[in-house]
This record gives sequence, structure tokens and C-alpha cells, in this order.
Amino acid sequence: MRVCELPPDVDRLRVIRLYLKLQLDAVDAKISESEEESADLAEPVPAKREHSLASGGVGFRLQHVPKGGTLRGVVHCSDCPDAVGSWLTPGEVETAVRMPNVTPCPRCHPGSTDS
Repeated sequence: MRVCELPPDVDRLRVIRLYLKLQLDAVDAKISESEEESADLAEPVPAKREHSLASGGVGFRLQHVPKGGTLRGVVHCSDCPDAVGSWLTPGEVETAVRMPNVTPCPRCHPGSTDS
């Protein structure tokens, strides 16, 4: 039994994949937030180090920001002081910034770098 029909073209499938990734990351963020609230730690636990999926040392991260019951995303360059969240490839960044609830970081301007 087929659960849902998927589009045949790669571009739309990648957008669906990115949307689902945003949703999964939002759930992960909420789990982390809940775990942090319940823990009685004097100092925050450092975030797990991940490796960028991009080549040449330039990476991008997608931060998830809850706003009024919805979720919006902010794309950062990996070296931005505000960079947190999931790693993105340059191709995923291009798709992400075209989504209605995703914006580039006003501090590091990830859209202005050529990759």
C-alpha cells in the first residue's frame, strides 16, 4: 500500500526532503530543549561537533527558530558566531533560502558568498 504519491522530478523531491529534514530537526531541537530544561547543570553541555558537507572548508548551517507557534529557519555560514543547527550543502542552501520561512543570516550573509 502506497502512503503518498511523490513527484517524479528530482528538484521537487529535494525540496520535500529538505522540508522533512526541517521538521525532524525541529523535533530534535524540542527534545534537546526539553532535556536541557529538566537537567540541573551549572554549565551548558557543548554541542556535538559535526563535519560540514560542503567542500573547500565553507559550510552552511540551518538554525531553527520557533516563532508564534511556527518554525522559521535562518541559514548561516559555518564560521558565523551565531551558526547552530543542521549542516547544509551549497545546493541545499539555494533551495532553503527560496522557502518562505527561511532567511539568510543578517550577520554573515551566506547568500553573498559564491560556492
